[in-house]
Amino acid sequence: MKVWKWVEGNGSELRLSFCISLSTLAPDAVDRAASEDLVLPTVLDPSPAIEDSLDRIDHLADGASVIQPIEASLGAVIEAVDPTMRIVEDICKIHPYAKLAFSVVTAAYKAVKAQRDRDNEMNGLITIMRETYKTIWDARRRWERRDNLDLVWDKVSVVTVDCCHFICKYRETKNFVSRTFKNVSSRTDETIKDYKAKFQELREAFQGATTEDIHDAVMNINVIQLKLLEEVRDLHIDMNLNDMIYPTGANFDPQKVCLRGTRDHALHVLRKFAGGFSVEEAVTDRDPSILWVRGGAGTGKTFLAHRLVELLTPSHKIGSSFFFNYRNLKDAPPHSLVPRITQDLASAHPAWKHALSGIIGSNRGIRQETSIFKQFELLLLKPALAVHISQPLLFVIDGLDEAGNSKDRSELIKVLATRLHELPPNFRFVLFSRPEQDIVDAFSKHQHHTVLEMQELCSKDDKDTRKVIEDKFKDLKKLPENRSWLTDDILSLLVLKSGGLMIYARTACDFIIDAHEDGLARQERLDLLLKSDKVPEMDELYRTILNTIISHKTARRRFRATIGRVICLDEPLPFAGYVGLDRGTTDMHASTVIIPKLGSLLDGTNDHSQSISLIHKSFADFVRDRERSGDAYHVNTSEHNRILLEACLSVMEMDLKFNVCDNTSSDAHPKQDHNSRLISVELEYACKFWAAHLRRTSYDSATAARLQKMCETNLLYWFEVLNHTRSRPANSSRVTQECMKHMIEWCQVHFQFFHDLRRDRTHFLQQDNADLRDIGIAIQRCLRDNSNFHMESGPHVYLSALPYVASSNWVYHQYRHLFHHLLAVKAELWAADTLVDKVLFNGGDCRTTDPTIVRARYSPDGTYILVSSGTHIFLLDSTTYGTIWSKKSELCAWEFSPDGNRIYLLERCLDLEVVQVTDGARCSSPIRVHPTEYAFADPTKYAIGAMISPDCRYVVYITKEGTLQKWCTQTGECILSSKRSMFHLFDENGEVEFSPDGESLIRWGGERSVYQIGYWAAENPRPRIFKDHTSRIREAICSLDFARLFSYDDDRTLCAWNLSSGQKIWHSEVHVQDRDGILCLAVSRDNKFVAGGSGDQKVYIWDATDGRLMCKPLENQHEWPMALEFSPDGKRLVCITYESVVCVWNVELALSTLHHCASASEYVDDVQISADSLVMAVVVGRDMIHLQIQDTESAEVLARCPVRSGDVWSKLVFSPDNSLLAYADNAHCIGLWHWQTPDRQHHLSEGHTGFIRSLCFSPNAELLLSASGDNTLRVWDIRAGVALPLHVIRTCGDLSYGSAHAALFAGSGNRIISAHGSGGSIKVWDPEEEEPLKQTINPKGFIDVKLTISPNGRQLLSASLYGIQLWNIVAGQVSKFGHDLDADHGGVCSAVFSQDSCRVAVGFGDKTIQIWEVDTGKKFGAPLHSHCKAKTLAFTPDGRQIMAASRADGLVHIWDIAAEPPALPWKTKPAHTDCLFDDPWDGWVYDTGPDKSRLFWVPERFRPGFVWSDKHRVIGVPETRVDISDFVHGKDWTKCWKGPTPLSSDSVS
Repeated sequence: MKVWKWVEGNGSELRLSFCISLSTLAPDAVDRAASEDLVLPTVLDPSPAIEDSLDRIDHLADGASVIQPIEASLGAVIEAVDPTMRIVEDICKIHPYAKLAFSVVTAAYKAVKAQRDRDNEMNGLITIMRETYKTIWDARRRWERRDNLDLVWDKVSVVTVDCCHFICKYRETKNFVSRTFKNVSSRTDETIKDYKAKFQELREAFQGATTEDIHDAVMNINVIQLKLLEEVRDLHIDMNLNDMIYPTGANFDPQKVCLRGTRDHALHVLRKFAGGFSVEEAVTDRDPSILWVRGGAGTGKTFLAHRLVELLTPSHKIGSSFFFNYRNLKDAPPHSLVPRITQDLASAHPAWKHALSGIIGSNRGIRQETSIFKQFELLLLKPALAVHISQPLLFVIDGLDEAGNSKDRSELIKVLATRLHELPPNFRFVLFSRPEQDIVDAFSKHQHHTVLEMQELCSKDDKDTRKVIEDKFKDLKKLPENRSWLTDDILSLLVLKSGGLMIYARTACDFIIDAHEDGLARQERLDLLLKSDKVPEMDELYRTILNTIISHKTARRRFRATIGRVICLDEPLPFAGYVGLDRGTTDMHASTVIIPKLGSLLDGTNDHSQSISLIHKSFADFVRDRERSGDAYHVNTSEHNRILLEACLSVMEMDLKFNVCDNTSSDAHPKQDHNSRLISVELEYACKFWAAHLRRTSYDSATAARLQKMCETNLLYWFEVLNHTRSRPANSSRVTQECMKHMIEWCQVHFQFFHDLRRDRTHFLQQDNADLRDIGIAIQRCLRDNSNFHMESGPHVYLSALPYVASSNWVYHQYRHLFHHLLAVKAELWAADTLVDKVLFNGGDCRTTDPTIVRARYSPDGTYILVSSGTHIFLLDSTTYGTIWSKKSELCAWEFSPDGNRIYLLERCLDLEVVQVTDGARCSSPIRVHPTEYAFADPTKYAIGAMISPDCRYVVYITKEGTLQKWCTQTGECILSSKRSMFHLFDENGEVEFSPDGESLIRWGGERSVYQIGYWAAENPRPRIFKDHTSRIREAICSLDFARLFSYDDDRTLCAWNLSSGQKIWHSEVHVQDRDGILCLAVSRDNKFVAGGSGDQKVYIWDATDGRLMCKPLENQHEWPMALEFSPDGKRLVCITYESVVCVWNVELALSTLHHCASASEYVDDVQISADSLVMAVVVGRDMIHLQIQDTESAEVLARCPVRSGDVWSKLVFSPDNSLLAYADNAHCIGLWHWQTPDRQHHLSEGHTGFIRSLCFSPNAELLLSASGDNTLRVWDIRAGVALPLHVIRTCGDLSYGSAHAALFAGSGNRIISAHGSGGSIKVWDPEEEEPLKQTINPKGFIDVKLTISPNGRQLLSASLYGIQLWNIVAGQVSKFGHDLDADHGGVCSAVFSQDSCRVAVGFGDKTIQIWEVDTGKKFGAPLHSHCKAKTLAFTPDGRQIMAASRADGLVHIWDIAAEPPALPWKTKPAHTDCLFDDPWDGWVYDTGPDKSRLFWVPERFRPGFVWSDKHRVIGVPETRVDISDFVHGKDWTKCWKGPTPLSSDSVS
């Protein structure tokens, strides 16, 4: 139950009203889930100040009649410069509901100002609102004394504020392209239209000036208001649900419904089930909510499922529907089913949407979760238990047998068979599929469902086949020439021949009707089918059709080629695509000849604009099965994938070229460039899917040679085409990476084949394979470093992306010399790349999600590296990093023999195998290590840890019960078995680490461990418990001498322990921003260093003795690390990533670089540079929020501490001596951090009840001033180190002031200056008094105004979107100084005086900074440019430099301003020019000329350190500088190519 309270009436008749809402949520519902019934949010409790204000208005001293609150605000503001905003603003001052929405209104106003030129409909609404209020004011004398219009004024206020709220939300979400917004967008158009009509009605009513008309007009808006509030709520929630998985290829298709009037009985049964009734004839207590309808191919399951959805959708009885299709699995995989169901429910039921939003808000990662079990728990079951939906809902899922192969769909089938019944019983599920064995087995084990055979379900619909046949022939029967042979008796024979199979009847009719040039008339085709005396089945029909239309050997060969292509294509193509791909084969006429003949088997044969696809999957099953189709029609998909690969490569070889789209300007955008149509359908398909067909083929040297040639000659042209792709542009950026990944895997998987041959002749083939693999790895690295070469511009593949390729990369050596007049790039990132010695290989499909079996190990002498990627092991040469041998195996432990000649391998099944190092050959038969108490059990179910002793004499493992056993590696006998006590303190899924000798062990993890680590020493069976951790322990590891233990927990704390004494040696906070923190640890063999791999794809190295971070994090480009291993000398570090990519870090070089530096971050809540520019405070983190102090010149982190998470941090400010940092959060609390004395605790002070907008220290640092949206200024005494309340100033004491946007101390702290949004005024206060001093100052602008006082205390700067002004401060009095400062750069983000008070700088929303001379008001040089909005500014003490920092990345930018900054030839183009949005930079740099064309593009990796001029620096990240003095662009862009012009190129080709 929720209660809203608000105030009605005024004066002595003020009354408090209540609105009570009963939610439909269960007691354990997720937070903030909404009721199905919309309750209009109204006004919270008015503060005493508001009540006092209302009383004052009621008793004006001039004796005039009582004026209502809204009337007063209207009358006071209509005469202002901007009537619309002033009206809304003054409404907010007085009306309680409007007051609470004030911040939303102001944000909405600025958003509308930014988009007025882009949205005519919204402009119309704004115009109508303005005209309405003007009419109200013009007619004021007629109604200003009418007391009976009280409710009218309140309603006008509420509607106005809600409308502004709607405009703001509309502005935030109008650019999102998301399925969840489609319905909202349509409602938005309707809402705008309705609102315009109602405001027009309101205006006309006031023109008539009758009380009744006014009442009617305002009350008619009520319905629209309710709709509006619901929409605003939906838009807010939709932002939470954005980016969830939603399939695009599983939709209802009206073309696939069964014929009207057929399957009536089956539909009756299914509709009865949908209504909540059992379909079982016998009376039973069982009423399963799951119905599985199964039937063979061609029985009409899909047609029936579509018809069922069509029938029940209008009555809103369909909860969701999903149609699996084996052709669309890429767009609609099994793991997209649950997200679709929950999103469909959210679209139809607001309560479900609120519940789902709450779940996702607390766990953002679930949006992209692919585990179907987790999806079911969080996205279906949890909201279902929280939200009550009373009516029955039917969920239709068709084609379970087409949801991939049995392995791909296994998790989905298991969830459907075992978990669906846990949902509410009114959630009814109908599942359609063939009776495939894996599906039958899954459902036969459980009794939570009902099974119906299609034959049984349709048993009473025996006349449906005739209806279908008659419908097919109805047009032919009308023709006189067909009446002799197309009789009812003949059709009855065809019905009988169909045997009740709908697909048989449809296909047979299409075959008869679609008579072609095979020489047979329609009647003859009908006779051919009827003469067959075989049992009616689809195979026989298909053979008859094919024997008729494919009559000779050549046609059959062409048929196999064409149908093989139809089946194997990853994306259906139109007729032109098939013909185009024929150019890359030996038969250029196959598609042209065959496709028109197959109208009865294929869709799209008669419409060349439509994609061609199989009518029914049963035909694909038929041709793929040699026993069913025979040699004449059999399609070998492996062979046809090879043919398709060759066709794709041939098309690319023929059509790829420089400037393939004939772009005349480099500024052309693919979405606006009509030349993109020059890319043929077949070329686009070939560029996107050649690698998909490659991975389905076997290795051969000829294909490898073609691929290598393509990489060497056409690579950049391939990138260019992908930047012009027309379909699914969002996916094209990933195509290049996926293609390279498939090529590397193709080489890697077949690499073992050559080792197994062990013949001299394979050496050459193996080298070719390795070369192509290395080229693929180099290209993959190049793509990762350069945003996949995807910038949606073909010309900039050459102009912008190529110059950023490192000179050490293969792509640079292969292509850079072919181009000139490009950008001259100098990037420090290239030097940083040398930390990675080499990416050894990509394991590709040889990967696992189990981190316990992903490991690397050096041989004792460091000669070899043995790597386990989970499913495979590889032995590498540690000098060349070449693969010596590999084999498929899942290991739980391994060890090199002391002499280094053999390797002992312990598989997960506890089979011990010994192999030779040289070739991996087995030395002896495997030995089974098996505990006696589990003689018949699976070893993986009870053995939780195992190891091989360093001397390879023993295998040691521990069971779940704590039994430690030691087995001889020579005899396989158990020689020791002992029990470790207190093992029950830890969960069964806890982890174990052995000492090198196997005598001691540690254990951690699980819920029962209570954040403990247990250590069992060899001499003591009872453990020592380590208890200082305060959260779940994520990882633990011991030093090789087993003297120290290192552990890491969820609080991001790394601890070092003395194992002998149990004492903690040190602990260190790990500065990892990713929520997963550290995932793996490694200790160097000399016990000097500890390395940790984190979820943010970085590797950290600490000093093992004291926990100091030894170097900057080692960045990894291949997903997060899963295993680390130091080389014996400690100079190298092997890393295995989640993608099974193995790389080697140069630790020696990394330790020599600068460290303890901050770096660019995606999760910066706030930044503030100190007034003297020496230090900066940053709030960073996503799940764990930290405050950190950084040196601005080096980015070194000087101090860091965790703070309360869950709130957005709003304000930071340093004390004058920088020793104290004050901060405010969204919980309206103020904190003080003595960061130079870390032992002193944080202090949080409460008092404000609204958002804290401003903080300021007094000059002597004894007082702290805060300004809040709760209409108060508060002065705090901080001399004792805590913030103690001293004075409270209520700024709403005079109704023209309102809450303060900014406030600061003036003079010695005896005056306060505040800027107020309401009335657009600046006021001066005495802290001891509750009333402002008698002075009125009205600067330009009143929204988000920035105030700053010069260090000498003589000048004040006020800056906002509407003007920048300087003011004199003399004896506490403020007066105008000079003229307004000239600027037109959007909203104001920050402002600051130089320390000599001679200059002032302002940071703007267009990402520029402008400096002025204070005395003259003249600009000091041109604006300074950056790619971030300056949230904070500071001059250096000498005034020769200026610093800025942004919330976009938290980095410090420094400009040299000893001389006037010159104008730059380039700039960015921000999406928003206000200060509210920190819009990310898309990498595009624009010309400053009149056309503002795109100059060049910067890859994402190089953007944080991009330098905009030679006077600009970025601290803490590698810088990137660009010279465009020899750069061609625009219409001259093709001059960058040294090859022939496109015209001559065409003639040559």
